Amino acid sequence: MSDSQPSRILVLGAYGLIGAHVARALAARGHDVVALGRDRATGHRVLPDLPWVFHDLRRMTRPESWGPLSQSVDFVVNCAGTLQASSADDPEAVHLHAIAALAAACERAGTGLVQISAVGAEPEAELAFFRTKAEGDALVRAARTDWWIFRPGLVIAPTSYGGTTLIRTLAAVPFLQPIALPTAPVQTVSVEDVALAVIRAVEGITPPGTEADLVAREVHPLVDVVAITRRWLGFRPARLTVGLPMPLVALVGRVADAFGRLGWRSPLRTTALQALAAGVVGQPEGAQRALGRAALSLEQTYRGFAARVEDRLFARVQLLVPLLLVALAVSWIWKGVAGLWAYVTITETLIARDMPAFTTRLVVAALSTLSIALGLSLFVRRLAVRTLVVMVFVTIFYGAALTFMAPAMWADPFGAGANLLVIVAAALATRAMLEAR
Repeated sequence: MSDSQPSRILVLGAYGLIGAHVARALAARGHDVVALGRDRATGHRVLPDLPWVFHDLRRMTRPESWGPLSQSVDFVVNCAGTLQASSADDPEAVHLHAIAALAAACERAGTGLVQISAVGAEPEAELAFFRTKAEGDALVRAARTDWWIFRPGLVIAPTSYGGTTLIRTLAAVPFLQPIALPTAPVQTVSVEDVALAVIRAVEGITPPGTEADLVAREVHPLVDVVAITRRWLGFRPARLTVGLPMPLVALVGRVADAFGRLGWRSPLRTTALQALAAGVVGQPEGAQRALGRAALSLEQTYRGFAARVEDRLFARVQLLVPLLLVALAVSWIWKGVAGLWAYVTITETLIARDMPAFTTRLVVAALSTLSIALGLSLFVRRLAVRTLVVMVFVTIFYGAALTFMAPAMWADPFGAGANLLVIVAAALATRAMLEAR
C-alpha cells in the first residue's frame, strides 16, 4: 500500500462485474469500503463481508439524496451503468441525472469522485448508452472537486457478465463457431487493470483531473477474441467458423429487446450489437498514465486467471438456458391448452371412475388454467425463478393425484410418470442456472 492513509470509499454498482472487483481490491488494500446497489439479496450474496447501502440510482437525482452518503466518505467510485432502457433500467436517469446530483453533492462535501465510463462515450454518439455516459462525464469534469474519469474497453474478468458471458457462450459451441460481426475491432482490458486505476487514483498516485481510456494496445477482430477465449476455456478449436448474416443479427437483436421489456438483460440486445458493430476501440496511451504501465493484453489477462471446470460448465450451461426455458414454457402452455380443449372428455373420463363431478370439473379447469399461467410467467424474468419452484410443487401434486387415479402409469417407461420426473428435474436445473451472479 502507498504511504497515504486508508480512505473511506463508497462504490456504486458494487455487485456488477467491475464494481465487485473494484470493491474487493480496495478492501484488500485496507480501505474502508461501503458498497451501494439496488438489490439487497444480490448485494449480500456477491459481497457478503462488506457493509451495504441500498438505493435505486433512478431515484437519486437530487443533491440532497446524496448528501449524507457523500459527506461520510472520502471518495465515491461510480461503477454503475445500464446498457439499454427497459422496465428496470433508465440510462438517462442513471448516467446523467443521478451523476449530476452526485457531482454536486461531492463538490459541496469536498469528496473525490472516480467515474468509470466507457470507451466510445461521446456527446454525439448515436446510442443513448454512450451519449448519456459522455454527458455524465462532462458533469464530473465540471465539478469543483478532485475527479478522475476512466473509460474501459471490453472488460475481461475471472467471472463473466453481459458481453463477456456472450463471448464465453459463443466459445462453448461445439464443433463450429457461429459469430455475428466477426470483423468488429475490439480492445480489451483486464478488470484487474480497472481496479488498479481506481486504486492509484484514491491513493494519490494518479493526479486528479486524469482522463484515460483503459484498453490494451492490441486490436483484435471479434472472431479472434472468441477464439482466444475458446482456447483459454480449454475447448477444442472450431472446425468451421460461420458468420451470421446481418438481417439475422438484427432480428435476434429485436427479439432480445422484446425480452428485455420482460426483464431479461440479454447481451444480444440492439444496443450491445450496435456498440460492437461500431468497434470497441480507444487510445491505449491513456492507460500508461492511469496504470503506470501499458494495459495487459488479452493473452496476458487470461494468463492471470486460469479457467476452472466451473467456467467451462457455466459457458456450456448458457447454451441450454434459453432452450430449457422455452421448452418448459411451451410444454406447460400446451398442456394447459390441451386440457381446456379436451375438457369435456377428460372430466367425463374421470367422473366415470367415480370421481366427484363438481370437484373434478373444478380441478381440471383450475389445473389447465394454472398450467397456461405458469408457462407464460416463465417469460417474465422477475417471476421465472418463483415460477419454476411452483412448477415443481404443481408437478408433485399432479403426480400424487395421478397415482391415486391411475397408478398403472408408473409401470409405463414412456408414460406420464417418467415425464413428470423429467419436468421436475428440468425445472430444478433451470432454476439453478438462473442465478444472476
